[in-house]
Amino acid sequence: MRERTNEVSVERDVKVAMPDGTVLLTDIYHPVGIDDAPTILERTPYGRRGVASGAGPEFAARGYCYVLQACRGTDGSGGSHSYFAEAPDGRAAADWIAEQDWFTGVLGTFGASYMGFTQWALASTRPPYLKAMAIALSASERSFSWYPGGSLGLEVIIPWDLGAVQFNKPANVNTISDVSPEAIERRMSELRAAFNYLPLGDVIRRTTGEDLELYQDQLTHASRDDPFWAPVNYSTMLKDWTVPTLLVDGWYDYPLPGVVDDYRALRASGAPTSLRIGAGGHLGGGGEGGMTDAPLTWFDIYLRGQNDLLPVSPVTIDVQGEGGGWRELDDWPPPSDRTHWYLHADGRLATDAPSSPSEPDTYRYDPADPTPSVGGIGMLTGGALDNQVLEARSDVLAYTSEALREPLELIGSVQATLHVRSSIDHTDFFVRLCHVYPDGRSINVCDGLQRFDPSTIRRADDGTFGVSVQLWPVGRHFAAGDRLRVLVSSGAHPVYARNLGTGDPLATATAMRSADQAVYHEPGRLSFVILPHARL
Repeated sequence: MRERTNEVSVERDVKVAMPDGTVLLTDIYHPVGIDDAPTILERTPYGRRGVASGAGPEFAARGYCYVLQACRGTDGSGGSHSYFAEAPDGRAAADWIAEQDWFTGVLGTFGASYMGFTQWALASTRPPYLKAMAIALSASERSFSWYPGGSLGLEVIIPWDLGAVQFNKPANVNTISDVSPEAIERRMSELRAAFNYLPLGDVIRRTTGEDLELYQDQLTHASRDDPFWAPVNYSTMLKDWTVPTLLVDGWYDYPLPGVVDDYRALRASGAPTSLRIGAGGHLGGGGEGGMTDAPLTWFDIYLRGQNDLLPVSPVTIDVQGEGGGWRELDDWPPPSDRTHWYLHADGRLATDAPSSPSEPDTYRYDPADPTPSVGGIGMLTGGALDNQVLEARSDVLAYTSEALREPLELIGSVQATLHVRSSIDHTDFFVRLCHVYPDGRSINVCDGLQRFDPSTIRRADDGTFGVSVQLWPVGRHFAAGDRLRVLVSSGAHPVYARNLGTGDPLATATAMRSADQAVYHEPGRLSFVILPHARL
């Protein structure tokens, strides 16, 4: 990161009025002695002294005017918090900045997670002075992360909504602004109870004593395609977007597929764009420098005109595994050999397809004892973990390759196709790729879940049906002697809410039905994953 060269002065609690008269509190960090400082705006619901406050002095010390605003209904700002207010509020804040005597006519935006969402919201109003964006851990479609695979992302929704109940309480700015391991551990007991409680519609009220309209809306309008969420889906604007946009995420972050979709849309639009994928999940995504060096360089290029800093390649990824490391790519996904890895009856995973009939592998999924999530894309419990305990469960199938004779690097998208049978019509299928080391460790690499109901199941005459599951993108290096392993199950609770098997409404369902599942692996009913073998 560029050296700190400036002293910083701060204006606290500046009152910025919205068009409806609501006043939002704002802190402004000025670089002392710089008259032509570009301005960077960040809008946060997490408190101006919380997770967002660190960037202000750091960016200001490097020659930027930094404006940090508390969103409506949070940290002393007036009104009630609302996703739907972020676009007009963001534009009003930006227009206010444009009227200040210290504004040079050049505005950038910055932030991760919700603060990425507030950037997309502001961008949708197309302010003419917006010249660069650095968006981390956030897709342009807000509901993408709530309904992964048609399921319900409990480990995203419930912790955030429990914190949102506190937003309007002056004595408690935000219960989720402290994301230290100690704070997370203190909250885990409460969260486990919330994740497991039925009916889901009563969770927030039972935990806090209050209800939350947002949570009830998320249960009632439980689909990415529900028109209710259209006002916070900004993906359609990307087709003609022109503002330079940096996208940052991590391999185990829940919005990652949406982020790479945004990158491809921005590339197609012709907007200057760059994608950076680092290690970690939502609480550490982007890897080293992802939230510091990369955004600062982006702003130096597009807010200061330092074109000598332009990256040679638009995509930078940190390939995981021993022998990996940072790679620069011409695009995402890079060229690869799309190779089928087939599931076999003896628990084998191989590039040759089964050639003879076999009995399917079977398991029972019981929502009263749901298959747990171990690592993966969970906001609190995700990441790379040893899956051996998970693999020992009777409701998990495992298929393992022979030891690799030479190194293998997987970079790109991963797709699974299964031929299955289920005893019920409301069910999930979860597929995970693991990296198995010679010492037996089985580390989850990427995964995905797809929910099925009578409208999406197409049964053959014998009752079987095909299942397609899109897994998270992958960037992984396997050494010679390592193995690949594919897991199949019907859940990963609470990252994905358990399927109760009844099809009853999410908010009120309490009855449960177990599912007897079968996975086939024979000619005419093949099951496989398609992996992107990078061309080393």
